[in-house]
Amino acid sequence: MSQDFLKCQLGFLGNTEGSAYLSQGKTTVSVSVVGPFEPKASKILYDQSNVDVTFRKKTGSITVYDKLLESIIQSTVENAVVVHQYPRTTIAVTVQEMQDRGNLLSASLNASCLALMNSGIAMHHLFAAVSCSITDDEEIILNPDKSQIKDSHAYITLVFANSDDQKLLSSYTNGQFTPSTYSRCMNKCYSASKEVFNFYVNLISTSAVFK
Repeated sequence: MSQDFLKCQLGFLGNTEGSAYLSQGKTTVSVSVVGPFEPKASKILYDQSNVDVTFRKKTGSITVYDKLLESIIQSTVENAVVVHQYPRTTIAVTVQEMQDRGNLLSASLNASCLALMNSGIAMHHLFAAVSCSITDDEEIILNPDKSQIKDSHAYITLVFANSDDQKLLSSYTNGQFTPSTYSRCMNKCYSASKEVFNFYVNLISTSAVFK
């Protein structure tokens, strides 16, 4: 992963508790975090916060695939936030696609983690997502572009916690592959996730807008 592959601006949106504008290769997303705030009575959970993730496309109407991405982001964020610390509230996370040139899911997840960090909301763990494609020759390509994804016979996005035991939080797969190939992808993506976590640390340490 090249040094300039990941670029991010934190706290760029007003009227939010946290925000992140992330470029991952040529794919760009923005994420805002609002809350915890008092929700409508119908959405109140008395022992925890209600985490509400919304994914918005750049153009066009939402597709089934977009709703799948939203669901993966929702479950990942929900498990990361210490929801019981914020009972009877809502935490709203909005993911806005700006440009999709491949790996939109991993970019959206990484931007969501950074926006949550910027908000100061308590989290059980940080998370980092890495995507890879598998060629017909069983070559694993990290962070493939759209043409590489199209030419591959399988595509995988893996989400890891910041731990030393390769803790897998979420997995999205498309295509066919053997268990041994999946294991190779796990190892390669886990190694790459450490670079993403290092990016988080370096960004926060140099950011004046971190709360």
